Amino acid sequence: MIIVNSVDEIRSWGSDGGYFVAPSGDRVKLGNWVKLGDGVKLGDGVTLGNWVTLGDGVTLGNEVTLGNWVKLGNWVTLGNWVTLGDGVKLGNWVKLGDGVKLGDGVTLGDEVKLGDRVKLGDRVTLGDRVKLGDGVKLGNWVTLGDEVKLGDEVTLGDGFSSVDLAELFRVVYRQTKTHIFWKWVTRERMSPNFDGGTPLKYEKGKIVIAGGDVNDQQCAEGLHVLRYGLRPEWCGLCGADHDLMALDVEVNSKDILFAGLPGNDCKLRVRKLRVLT
Repeated sequence: MIIVNSVDEIRSWGSDGGYFVAPSGDRVKLGNWVKLGDGVKLGDGVTLGNWVTLGDGVTLGNEVTLGNWVKLGNWVTLGNWVTLGDGVKLGNWVKLGDGVKLGDGVTLGDEVKLGDRVKLGDRVTLGDRVKLGDGVKLGNWVTLGDEVKLGDEVTLGDGFSSVDLAELFRVVYRQTKTHIFWKWVTRERMSPNFDGGTPLKYEKGKIVIAGGDVNDQQCAEGLHVLRYGLRPEWCGLCGADHDLMALDVEVNSKDILFAGLPGNDCKLRVRKLRVLT
């Protein structure tokens, strides 16, 4: 890998088989009208199409291929064997794993993180801070809102949105009127505040009410509960050495604001619950 600061620097290297070859031996294939920010890091076998723009601190791994009119924000990191189609736009601090492939016209917001082997179809749009696990495959025209998380090996067809998916998960819970979940609390029966917010006390028999809207956001206004039998450390919320305890709580199906997304359905968000234990 080599650090470069301008297109002229690359063009000053010798050439071989269509590649410019750095003194380190790393090869770069360069299209026309390419713009590079400061401190760009390029691996071996990188191909940059026409009208490509790379922001400051961008890092491209080995055998990365960028199509035409690709624009990467500052501090973007792409793993090895990544392929981006024409017209792809990535925000700042985006991170893509190895073997990722993005179709034409894909737009990713700031701080998006994609695992290894992720494949996105054409015209996919992901909001800020979206996280996709390894092996995720999204069809064409898929739209995911801010903060959305999908687990490993999830596959979505064309035209899905995270709002559609969140509603499908809520429909499952609406098959019965009420549900029992676990609310994990401190020994003083206070909320652990995994995601911040105002601590609440959960006394036996009490009805706890919060605001909030139905949407595709797991972490938003409302009360967070876990599916019955799940521990917070299994859901990545804390370490296994905690001394929290689980309370049985009853929730009316109509009060479920977020019921999950594919590969991310451990923690739900509700507007009201009744403490049973």
